[in-house]
Amino acid sequence: MLTFLNGFLILLGCAVPAGAAWGEDAARKALQQNQLQRQQQQDQLLLRMQQQQRNVQSPSANARQQQERERIEINQRQRQQALQYRQQIEPPSAQPSDDEGTRRAKAQIERQHAQQQSRRQLQRFDQERRQAAEHGPAPK
Repeated sequence: MLTFLNGFLILLGCAVPAGAAWGEDAARKALQQNQLQRQQQQDQLLLRMQQQQRNVQSPSANARQQQERERIEINQRQRQQALQYRQQIEPPSAQPSDDEGTRRAKAQIERQHAQQQSRRQLQRFDQERRQAAEHGPAPK
């Protein structure tokens, strides 16, 4: 009976730190996910604001131009959603064996990478919009 109790206490002693580490890991992942979602919401808002601003600055002269503009805007929003989905499902690069500083650094690098992807995409969208305005509607 004493041996069983000693074995149980040893097992319990090993499980408590593992549980605490799991809790910290879960909290860290939740925080990272929250930060990514917040950034993505900001990117969505920025895209909508840019599209609205362009619509106000250069209103379409006819229905065909308006349809082309709407098609471009819808396509841009769909591509932005696809990028955001990929960012959410990419596995994190942090490994369980990494120490806290390494995990934090890897999470920061991943956030910066996601922000760079979003900025590049918004720049491409702006460039597409300018090209469409200069060259007229794209062929279908």
